[in-house]
Amino acid sequence: MINHDNERILTLMSEYLCFTPCAIDQHDVYALATECNLPLNDAYMALLAAHCGLDTSQPDDARLYRAYFPKMVHHHSPDTYHHDLYMQTIRPETGTAGSIDLVHETVQPMELFVADDFAVDLQGRIFPQLGWFSESFTFPAIREDGRVWMTVTPNEINTIQPAVQKSRGKVLTYGLGLGYYAFHALARKDVTSVTVVEKNPHVIDVFRRLILPFFPRQEALNIIEADAFDYAKNMMPTEGYDVVFTDLWHDVEDGLPLYRRMKALEVPGPSYLYWIEKTLRCYMD
Repeated sequence: MINHDNERILTLMSEYLCFTPCAIDQHDVYALATECNLPLNDAYMALLAAHCGLDTSQPDDARLYRAYFPKMVHHHSPDTYHHDLYMQTIRPETGTAGSIDLVHETVQPMELFVADDFAVDLQGRIFPQLGWFSESFTFPAIREDGRVWMTVTPNEINTIQPAVQKSRGKVLTYGLGLGYYAFHALARKDVTSVTVVEKNPHVIDVFRRLILPFFPRQEALNIIEADAFDYAKNMMPTEGYDVVFTDLWHDVEDGLPLYRRMKALEVPGPSYLYWIEKTLRCYMD
């Protein structure tokens, strides 16, 4: 039963996020909350369930709603993320290098977004962590050939911060992106250096010109243009890193094969950290 429920809820949420993430109207949320004397998040959840095709007057749908939605959907405040040190410090202009564009994107009010790694309870229920804002939230992003590839959104902030907190000593990270992990690692007093391996020279160019000037401790940052898997196989084992953080994928679909491939290259010594590892492992179990 739980496996069936997990599959159903993941399918419903994936379809909503892919095709209609902005379907809920702000006026409807406030009207329902007022009319039924509900907290805003409860009103939002009820409307989300209806948009996903759940009929909570039916026992199975009502059970699914009660079991999953309160642990899955949460009202977030943009202030939580505006106060992040990276967001306060990094104020890049837009720019282009080759197929790479540094732009500013916006989460619209009531738009549903992925907010964190999956949560799993003791019974094995999987809860995608989803969020919404009452107001808009603007963030930096990198587009590659027109497709949003790298961002600093609530999901990136919430899923990268645990890796930052575990970082110490000589740090290696695969994947530069917008430098969110590198920035916060360098801000830690117990991190002595950060080496970034990034194979796309245009990403490096945009970063060096538009983002790096805002960075602390620039002398402790080393950027290597190389393939992550080649570096992991041929260079990493002899460099004496204390922590290795891998962030090479866009989502679970492309992440699973890359995660497995990088795990196979681990050698004794460093602590290995992986972006959205908890979510990836839910699809492996």
